[in-house]
Amino acid sequence: MATVATVSAGSPYQENPLKPILFAATYTRDEGWINGTGKGIYTYQFDTTTGSLTPWAVTPVGINPIFVLSTTKVFSTGQRVIYAINAVNENSAKLPGTQTGYVSALTLQHDGTLKLLNTLETLGGSPTHISLSPKQDHIIVSCYGGSLTMFPLKHDGSLGDANFHQAFKQSDEIKSIIHSATWLVNSNHVVVANLGTDELLQYNFDVENQDLKPLKPVKVAAGSGPRHMVVNPNGKVAYVVNEVANTIDVLSVDKASKLLKSPSIQTITTLPADFKAPSTSAEIVLSKNGKFIYSSNRGQDSIAIFKVNENDGTLTLVGFESSRGKGPRGFTIYGDWLIVTNQNSDDMYVFKVDSTTGLLQCTGKSYKINTAVCLHVAEF
Repeated sequence: MATVATVSAGSPYQENPLKPILFAATYTRDEGWINGTGKGIYTYQFDTTTGSLTPWAVTPVGINPIFVLSTTKVFSTGQRVIYAINAVNENSAKLPGTQTGYVSALTLQHDGTLKLLNTLETLGGSPTHISLSPKQDHIIVSCYGGSLTMFPLKHDGSLGDANFHQAFKQSDEIKSIIHSATWLVNSNHVVVANLGTDELLQYNFDVENQDLKPLKPVKVAAGSGPRHMVVNPNGKVAYVVNEVANTIDVLSVDKASKLLKSPSIQTITTLPADFKAPSTSAEIVLSKNGKFIYSSNRGQDSIAIFKVNENDGTLTLVGFESSRGKGPRGFTIYGDWLIVTNQNSDDMYVFKVDSTTGLLQCTGKSYKINTAVCLHVAEF
């Protein structure tokens, strides 16, 4: 279970006006495939005039707090709330005989540290992603171990007991790996990426019963490994990055049903044509103006840049920008800045985004941070 301790440094917390804060989530122990040496969730004050990050505080939030997300909604306490997961496999007290990780609700303090509201089991092992509902009244936690759990948010932003849980069948032939959940625009539909079965599972959020009801899934090419998805703000097109195949699938959203249509209207590689070494895709982000898609390549160690066709949403390759490190897993865009963290070289770099061409220019600003894998910027 998450145990929160705090260590702070830097400037006092500024309440008015709201200022952007960068949250960085890390692996904190040796998992065999990664030697996590991070200390928890880090906060940085972000100067959007210069692109500079000022280290502020680090809060140990249990083991492997690898994903962090915050609300824009202000809860009854007058605060926005941050959610984080612990990517562990421990014996579940709620579901004996199964494995679980943990999810926590936290608030940002005046010294940049995080204060725990509560922690609950995710009811599945190795949680890897958190999705916030459009009304910011629920979160969905995706678990790499093969499960999906939804939690209601209480009046103060703390977590209520799960009101939906699905553990997917596992066998020698079928191995479900649930990697993320993404809400479609202007609907109660959510799309869940099953990396193990090459499916995009679609659900309807039943508002009355506070439940998720399965709808028709969409298959992508065998061996793709769908990981994360973003949706164009116009609600017409979705983009899925495939970890294993190093591709992006472009899918139309049906106007009437507001569900993904099959097949994909385009599948495009995230790698240079002449790159043959091992690499896996990780994150996908849409630019603030909706004109460009960015995806990170771990192995080729770059950010791939694509231009979005304003008519049909298809992608055209613009180019590649080195991440300046090894293993760029997580990155985020805020305003005209892109920040990427390289989990295998323990560093983080800031790039300026050209809103006209989509190209990235490295500012030369780099920061030491151990095994960080998720970045999130929010205003506090």
